[in-house]
Amino acid sequence: MTQEIFWEIIESSWADSPNLYKKRADVLKNNDEEIIRELCIELENTILEYYQKRLLVLDKEAFTKYIHILEERLYNIDRQDIHEYTDGSDDGFLYSRCFVIGMGQQYYNMIDNNPSKATMDLDAELFGFSAYKVYEEKFGEEFERNSIYCIETCSNGKGWF
Repeated sequence: MTQEIFWEIIESSWADSPNLYKKRADVLKNNDEEIIRELCIELENTILEYYQKRLLVLDKEAFTKYIHILEERLYNIDRQDIHEYTDGSDDGFLYSRCFVIGMGQQYYNMIDNNPSKATMDLDAELFGFSAYKVYEEKFGEEFERNSIYCIETCSNGKGWF
């Protein structure tokens, strides 16, 4: 499992719904808040199913690496400069970061490089935690969270002033 494959899994999940895929592509150009809010809902209502199906085909080693990349990406954007534009309590900011990842690599990079492009009060908790759930269902054991990177808000000491 590489970071490239990690992002391909998310990208392919969007591609399974051509209409939503196109809307997401438009948002990457215009950052329209209304459409972003629609996509936030669709991420968990539609895209999540495609995403979970892709996760189910991973073997234990690949799945473990996948979750470690997910946690590292969440950790990386656990920063005060991003929180200023997304708001949210500790959990709310975590769920906002889940949304950023759920939108795919281009959106993630856009927010990572320019936090002012983030949208306030978005929540993709189901998407963010679904990998843990699918792992547990597939392998019959709970995944040891935060074993390399802690995803909790304010864990990234370099990201908070």
